[in-house]
Amino acid sequence: MMLVAIGTADGKTMNPEHFGHSNTYLIYEFDGTNFIKKEERKNPYAETHLHAKVDEILEFLGDCKVWVGISMGKSSKKRLKELGYIPITVDTPEVSKALELVKMQLQG
Repeated sequence: MMLVAIGTADGKTMNPEHFGHSNTYLIYEFDGTNFIKKEERKNPYAETHLHAKVDEILEFLGDCKVWVGISMGKSSKKRLKELGYIPITVDTPEVSKALELVKMQLQG
């Protein structure tokens, strides 16, 4: 089992901007086959500044092995990989389609 965090602006669609800009993160548990939504976590930095940095996001998403967004900074993705996380960018605004793309990457 691993936890997957998806950046969202409204709880239904992917945040169209960088992962760190998301107001909320949908947290799913992935068992290798299925996703089960566990919770929604608010970005505590969303109101105070434009873009949360990797260290700040680790404070509240550190238990999530996979981070999914439409966009992520190149240096952030590199740092996450170095720390053992799996950053994934997808090209769909729909969370359900994003989960399918993530599933293919994790299983592939």
